[in-house]
Amino acid sequence: MNRILFVIFLVALTSSCTIPQPFDFQMDRAFLITINGAIEHPGTLTMDPYPTIGDVLSRVNVLPEADLSSINLSTILHHKDVLNIPYKTSMPCISINMASIDELISLNGIGEKTAQSIIDYRTSVGLFQKIDDLLNVKGIGIKTLAKFKERLCL
Repeated sequence: MNRILFVIFLVALTSSCTIPQPFDFQMDRAFLITINGAIEHPGTLTMDPYPTIGDVLSRVNVLPEADLSSINLSTILHHKDVLNIPYKTSMPCISINMASIDELISLNGIGEKTAQSIIDYRTSVGLFQKIDDLLNVKGIGIKTLAKFKERLCL
């Protein structure tokens, strides 16, 4: 009798189980990229997944006074990233993705140790995707970043 109950229990248990299905990453989902700064119509664009800055710039009208000299056009963007195209100024911006240690030290509040930490971070983690990613670098907090954020670009 116990054996029959056990078999019935196993049949009931296995019949209610579902086989797990593989996870669907849905790579065809569109990315939203917000772009502002030196372009004709700032706003949010719908892009294919993982566009580059070059892909985004090809979809907008960049103003003649835009400073593209420090922008890495092959930088990959992520869903809901914000891209700011800087205007040309008398003082060029410092690219956190390309700057040397001396250029970083020229920023208010950055010493040699913090400048080296920025370079080490981008070497080990990869290019910064947005200026606020500097907050992930040891030695840089919100107040420190606020001192020189306007002089930075990607």
